[in-house]
Amino acid sequence: MISLRTSAAMNSTIRLLADNTLKHLLSLRQNQLTEWDGIDLSDLSHFLVIQPGDTAAEAEHELGWSLLQNMVDGACYGQPDFTPSWEWIEAHDGWYEFVFIISDDGFGINVFVENHPDTDSDLLAMCREYTKA
Repeated sequence: MISLRTSAAMNSTIRLLADNTLKHLLSLRQNQLTEWDGIDLSDLSHFLVIQPGDTAAEAEHELGWSLLQNMVDGACYGQPDFTPSWEWIEAHDGWYEFVFIISDDGFGINVFVENHPDTDSDLLAMCREYTKA
């Protein structure tokens, strides 16, 4: 799991990444969020990259809440009344991306989940279900 909270951490990670799709997505989102002078990524967002072998429980530990549980009503993924708390989700080449806005000032959590057989099965199932056309 990769947790990115600052522009410096994002820049270092982008330079080291081998996955070109993820590299492009992170660069794009960073540029979109920090287009004004004096803005650091830490002012606007926390990026979390979930890779093969990472678990939903580890993501919960990092974030302080479960990606598989609705923040308002507590319903969990798999329950009939479950609705994800994210603002939107999108499928990219080999990756799912979703965003949570968690405060009135617009601070967000950007989550990237790798579409890979060894990625947490519940996270993948949820992503696949909610990105169906």
